[in-house]
Amino acid sequence: MPTSSGWVAYLDAAERAAVLDVVEDVTELLAAEEPGGPWPQVQLSEDPVTAPADPALRRLLPDASRGAPEVAAEFRRLTEGELRTTKTGQLAVLRSALVAGTPEVRVARTDAPAVAAALTDLRLVLAERLGIRTEADADAAYRLVVEGGPLDVTDPDGVARRFLATVSTLLGVLQESLVGLMLDGLADAAGDDPAGDDAAGGDAAGGDAAGGDAADGRSAGRASSA
Repeated sequence: MPTSSGWVAYLDAAERAAVLDVVEDVTELLAAEEPGGPWPQVQLSEDPVTAPADPALRRLLPDASRGAPEVAAEFRRLTEGELRTTKTGQLAVLRSALVAGTPEVRVARTDAPAVAAALTDLRLVLAERLGIRTEADADAAYRLVVEGGPLDVTDPDGVARRFLATVSTLLGVLQESLVGLMLDGLADAAGDDPAGDDAAGGDAAGGDAAGGDAADGRSAGRASSA
């Protein structure tokens, strides 16, 4: 829901803990140095930078060009360090909102874009872990949450998959709600813009003036005819 300074969501302790776990996992994923990789010792190097081996991390740091590996490698060399730093910072903003209060999660207007981006990254990682590639895959994961039935504690893989699908669904609700409120805020700001009102007033005045000119023209025509 919107507030005077931003937006607030309500999460219970279990929901908050689950989201925080994923935030921590993805933060570690972005910070981890892979064998032969440049992170975190070298931010920008003359040496080639290979794509991440972990497919989830590769979703966060995709190739810039699929058809031109040399271009993709050069772009990765120039940008990957900064991109990792940006994404880690966005996750830190989300983490701060999650640990700041209970049960409210408050997001300042200035932090909303970073939080929305962090939620996107969390969902990308979970989608990879769940093997979601298509709309049908996404629907199946959602049905697992809402129609999955009792958990079979003797099936740890099934329990883990249900947990990831549940967190992914929760993140989707949070992200869609936040983005929707952000868009509503932009629309409200545009509607309240005094400059826009002045411009509209000016247009109306211009319309009146044009109408006056047209009336004068009609009068002139009648006078001339007379």
